[in-house]
Formats: sequence, structure tokens, C-alpha cells
Amino acid sequence: MYPDWPESDADLVPLPRCHGPKLKPFDFQGPQKIKFLDYIGEGLHAHVFKIKIMGKIYALKLFRFVYDGDWMSPDYEGFYATASLEAMSAFYEYSEPFSSECRAFARLQEAGHEELAVQCFGYLLLDEEHERAMMDQFSHLRIRFNGNIDGPLASDELRSRFLGKSGRLPPIRGIVKEFGHLPQALQTRDARKILQHVIRLQQLGIIYVDVADRQLINNKICDFSTAITTPHYVTNPELNPLIAPEWIPAMEFETFQFSISDYWSFDDMVQLWNEEHKDQKSKIAVYAFPGSRVCPTKYNLRNTPSRQRVFSFVDPRLYDWRRPAASPGNKATGALDGQRKRGQRKRKMGSRRADPKTRVRLDAKPPKWYLDCNDKVAAKLKRATAGRGWSTSLSWEFRDGRIFPRNKY
Repeated sequence: MYPDWPESDADLVPLPRCHGPKLKPFDFQGPQKIKFLDYIGEGLHAHVFKIKIMGKIYALKLFRFVYDGDWMSPDYEGFYATASLEAMSAFYEYSEPFSSECRAFARLQEAGHEELAVQCFGYLLLDEEHERAMMDQFSHLRIRFNGNIDGPLASDELRSRFLGKSGRLPPIRGIVKEFGHLPQALQTRDARKILQHVIRLQQLGIIYVDVADRQLINNKICDFSTAITTPHYVTNPELNPLIAPEWIPAMEFETFQFSISDYWSFDDMVQLWNEEHKDQKSKIAVYAFPGSRVCPTKYNLRNTPSRQRVFSFVDPRLYDWRRPAASPGNKATGALDGQRKRGQRKRKMGSRRADPKTRVRLDAKPPKWYLDCNDKVAAKLKRATAGRGWSTSLSWEFRDGRIFPRNKY
């Protein structure tokens, strides 16, 4: 399930191995050589370090081998006791935190919109020498890579659950990113730009990005470990043509909730920031849904039942995820590959300007996504908007080599 130890550079293929965007490995230009400078902190899914590679400073996010319940894996009774490598791998490639982050950053790169988040320079598989050196250097912190931040201190169960072909524990997985700082001051103009970035991310088919000030570096989103990037088994029923038609509306509603939750999270962030920074000269005065945490948003509901609809700002399913993939051998592919190589050279030189011929055009004001729903559903979404929480409606199962939706309750 996890990436195995590479026997040569040829084994360092773009990840993950599923439909959709794939992140390339970091280019060490030779043997892996990392200098760990400082420990920055930890979250539910990973530890973050300040490092130096070839004289340049980066942030390195090293991912834990987390519990199944900490990512969108099957959650129906009895699954864990009988989970096969094939079943867990099917979900891992789309939804495990490392895979989720690889997919989101790869989408930004392939679409030419890396400016919407901190810059990502690729993934790495930490070799044993660097793992030992890192653990020795920070031994006083009792760093662990099994479970989550609240899990038991000593357990190899998760990392050893699916061993590689050599029988070794799988390598620790990491992503190399731009180094920066958490926001010290957040103004209305900053929040407005972040909201614009969320809208643009969703136009690129990236949703559920956990919008919060703790996830901002240099006032840009830095964490995509929970992100859903199209194509995904949640958002794209065409990935499994055996899904019965009656499940399509349920999958649409699930996708809608993930989309709109990003804007609820944004409004939560603004409200909490204003409450915690009362000494700030002026409050942040921009919300996705103005007044949503004070009173329920009206959502432009009409008296006619057939028109009682709620909306999110973007339908992420509209992104053409097949667009970047071109058939090998034709002239268009060669031109595209050449443009990408030039873009990669520019990124290595520090430039984040994408080739205009490959950059995906985004609408300044994309059409809102209106969801046709009855009074009960509208009331449910209004309660969530008022700060009363929300929950997913579906769980997922693996049958006959495919992922299927099922009712959660």
C-alpha cells in the first residue's frame, strides 16, 4: 500500500498511482542529502521540520502512518478485521493524507496555478540514514510516526501493517515545501485574497482544504492532507461504471457538502481571528456568507418549493481533469511536454510564472452551484451554516475491485 523502498531512481515514479494528478519526486541531483535545522511542530497527520538541501532552506512535512479513522477509508463494521492490501490500497491512493497532498499540489502544478498555495518542490522517501539521524537529533521530543498526535507513544503496528516486497518497514514519506511563517497579522485584504484562492482551488477541482489560520504560511494555504482532488471516488461516479444510478444524487450531495464546508471554515476562521485579536485596530470584514455565524444565511430561498435551493460558490466537478493528459507521441503532447519542462526550469530558478499556453484559465466570477433540494435538506444546510455542525452522509466499501458508496447510517 505504502510506497516501497526504491531500488533505483527509476522507481521514484510520480505519486499516487491512481487516476488524476501525480506529484514528482524532489530532485536531489544525486544521493539524498538533507540537513535538519529545526523542528517546527506537529499536526494530526505529520511532523514539520526546517531543513537545508543544496544550500537552500525548505520546510519538510514528514507524514505519519495514521489510523484508518483519520482519513477517508472504509468505516463500516468488520472492515478493519478483514481489510486486504488490495482494498486498502484502492482507498490509499485517493484519500490517505500523503496521497491527498500529493494530488492537490500536483493539480496546481499541472494547471499552472502554484501561486494559490505555498510552493511544493516534490515528494521524498526518507532513507534509513537520514531517518536515524533525524530521530537521534530530536530524540528529546519523542517523535513518533505511528498513529496520530493523540495515539500511544510506542507502536509499530501501523507502519508494519503492510510491509514492502523485501519485508522491511516502508519508508517515511515526505513533501518538500516553501519555508515560511504563520500569519502574525491578518487584515481584510489578506482574508479577501484567501477567499479568492479557495474559490480558485475549487475551480481546479480541489475541495475540503481545511481553511484555518493555522494552515496558512506566508498568508497562503499550505496543507492539503484532507483535500479531495478530482477525479475522486467521492466526486466522480464515472470512475466506477457499476455504481447504480440511484446513488448519483447522494454522491452529488456529498460533494456539495465538501465544497460548501470550505466556505463555512473560512467564515469560522474570520470570526475566531476577530475574537482572538480584539486588540487589532480593525476587524476582518469579509465573509463568504455574511452573517452566517450570527444568523442563518437565507441563501436566496424562494417561496416556491421547486426553487428552494442553496448554493456553494463552485462546482468542482466542472474541472476537466482529463485535459492535462495527452496521448504519447502526437505533436500536441510533445509541445506540451516541452512547455512543462520549460516551466520546471523556471520553477527551479525561483520563478512561479506558468507558461500561458498550459495555464488553465479560471473565471473571475465562476457560476454558483445551486443544489435543488427539499425543505428538509435546506433546513439542514442552514443549521450547518449557523454553526451547528455537519457530517458526511456516505461511507464507502470495496467490492469486486471497485469502490462503492453506501449509507453511513
